[in-house]
Amino acid sequence: MLRRGSAIRGLLELIACTAISVSLLKGFLVEGFLISTGSMAPHLLGYHKHVVCPECGFGFARGTDIDDPSNQPRVATCINCGQTEIDVAEVPRNEGDQLLVHKLPWVFSEIRRWEPMVFRRPDRATTAFVKRVVGLPGETVQLVGGNIHANGRICRKTLAQQRGLAVPVYDDRFRPRAGTSRWTAGPGWTDQHPAFRFAAMDTRTSWLIYRHQDIEQPGIVRDRYAYNPREPRSRTRTVSELLVTFEAITSETPPRLTIQLDTGQHRVSWVRDPVAGKQWLVVDGRRMKSVRLVPVEPGRRRTMELSTIDRTLRAAVDGRLVLPPLALSNSRHRSGTGEADLLKLGAAAGDLEIQNVRIDRDVFYRDAAGQHATTSPWKLGPDEFFMLGDNSPVSLDSRSWTLPAVPRRLVIGRPLLVHLPSQQWSIESEEGTRHIRIPDLRRIRYIR
Repeated sequence: MLRRGSAIRGLLELIACTAISVSLLKGFLVEGFLISTGSMAPHLLGYHKHVVCPECGFGFARGTDIDDPSNQPRVATCINCGQTEIDVAEVPRNEGDQLLVHKLPWVFSEIRRWEPMVFRRPDRATTAFVKRVVGLPGETVQLVGGNIHANGRICRKTLAQQRGLAVPVYDDRFRPRAGTSRWTAGPGWTDQHPAFRFAAMDTRTSWLIYRHQDIEQPGIVRDRYAYNPREPRSRTRTVSELLVTFEAITSETPPRLTIQLDTGQHRVSWVRDPVAGKQWLVVDGRRMKSVRLVPVEPGRRRTMELSTIDRTLRAAVDGRLVLPPLALSNSRHRSGTGEADLLKLGAAAGDLEIQNVRIDRDVFYRDAAGQHATTSPWKLGPDEFFMLGDNSPVSLDSRSWTLPAVPRRLVIGRPLLVHLPSQQWSIESEEGTRHIRIPDLRRIRYIR
């Protein structure tokens, strides 16, 4: 039989053991960090204002001043519809993402390229930073045309890594309510937003055409970030590496479907012909080897992806590649006037419904004279890493640090998830509007 005193003692011992266990867990396995800057936006956020575009309803983060709460941005630009001068003066400021960091990732697997990592900077070892690993020990690293090259060869991402680094360009779920439509529908196509439908028996291809709008001008995609102040067009870079995603619902008579993407550097197509039972890729007018097209049951919703990221043409259905990837040359095959039809969806002889068309771009790593690994390669030591931020125009990273290489001993760990994120909640009273922090469960997510 246990006496009362022993029960209380047992409870105190349990509490003490739990506290010690949590402290050990935090000290050796996981630890929390708060992001303050926007160098990893839009994937990881620093202090920001959450903006909902009044024109299209697209939500995005607009970065704020870290040190001076009174010096906050008053306007924002929607990256989706191009709406400028969005008034955000009264939008409350949110804290940055809070990261739960696994401090010993290399015990289970080696540190890999494209992983986000928390570390201490070589010349500022008292401060923790979060960037993405782009260069591995022993490699010779260089930025060429916005891409990462290691030992003279371009570094290519998997489809999952592409999605993890993708930067929004246009999401058709959030169409602007006014202005000229970006879509032109040919015969047989009907625009019944949020869906496009095709129904025709003509064997000639009819096109649904998307023309891109770069803020206030038509043209090709550029490396803009809604998180940053809007840059003049002359300071932005052209991005030809894109990812197009949409959902397709076929009927009992699926049409011949062509997805054509014109990046200004290459014109590529993915053709799916159910009558012939084949599918193939086309690069700058040259048809590549076809493979079998597996029929699907009518009414099934399938996710289609066509990508030119890392100068590689990939076609995927429901997350799986359906054709061998094709390397794209770095030379410009076309004049690229900026007025080309960015995306064309062609259909012939059948019925089809398309929803949720989305265009994303790859991170374009900017370079400048005097920066490391830009005009000339940088050789990493046997235990060093090269780190870059996703928000390349504003990120202070290995390109500009005095000591660009991060030794393994300064790596703290890999971020696992965004936890305990907050948002501002408005309370109206006689004294005016007050804002308090409440949990924002929508922002809890695993980090890729």
